Amino acid sequence: MEIIPAVDIKGGKCVRLYQGDYRRETVFYEDPVTAALTWYAQGARWLHIVDLDGAAAGELRNMEVVGQIIKETALLIELGGGIRQEEMAQKLLRQGISRIILGTTAIENRELVKRLCQQFGEAIAVSLDARDGKIAIRGWQKNTAVEVLQLSREMVDAGVRRLIYTDIKRDGTLTNPNFDMIERLAAEANVPVIVAGGISQLEHLWRLKKLGVEGAIIGKALYTGDINLGEAIISLGT
Repeated sequence: MEIIPAVDIKGGKCVRLYQGDYRRETVFYEDPVTAALTWYAQGARWLHIVDLDGAAAGELRNMEVVGQIIKETALLIELGGGIRQEEMAQKLLRQGISRIILGTTAIENRELVKRLCQQFGEAIAVSLDARDGKIAIRGWQKNTAVEVLQLSREMVDAGVRRLIYTDIKRDGTLTNPNFDMIERLAAEANVPVIVAGGISQLEHLWRLKKLGVEGAIIGKALYTGDINLGEAIISLGT
C-alpha cells in the first residue's frame, strides 16, 4: 500500500483545513516546496497536491508553486483542484504531473471524463469526496444527491481506472477513517482505490492495507507528528 503525503495549497501556503471548511485553516508551511522536500526526504514516492483556491474558483491558481515542487523533487505528483478543461489536463501531463484528479468534472461533465480516460488511461483518477455519504463538489462547497457507490460505478463504466475516496467530515480531524464505506468501495469498485480522511494512527494504515486499498493519503497526522512518515513506510513495507 502506497503512503501518500498531502500538500494542500491555499494562498500559496501549505495548509490543512478542518472538515473541508475554508474558514478553518491551519498553516503548516509558508512554502509548500519545503513541505514536499520534507516528505521526499522521508521516503515518499508520491505526493498528493490539491489547489484549494483552484477547487473553489474552477481553475488552477497555484501552478507556480506546483511547478517548483516538480522542479525540486523527483516525486510522482497527483494533482487536483479546478481541473475542468481538456486543454489544462493535457498541459499538466506535459509539464510533469503524473496523475490528474477530477472531482467536480465527474458530476458536471461526464463526457470530458470519458475523453480524458480514453486519451490518458491510468493518468486520470476521479475523486469521490463525500459528506454523509453524498458527493460534494466545487471545493467541497456544494453538496449533491449523488451517492458514493453510485458515482464509483458510473465512473468505472466511463473508463476511470482509479478512484480516490475522501470522507470530508473526517478530513483534518485526527479521528479515524470511514472503514465501513472504504470496505464496501474496495470490494465493489473493481479498480484501485486510494483513501483519505481521518487517518491518524499507524494502526489505521494496517487496517486499510488489509482492506486491499492501493494507497492512503495522509495530511494533518503527518504535520502534527501523530504519524511519522518514514517509520510508517518502513513498517508497512511500501
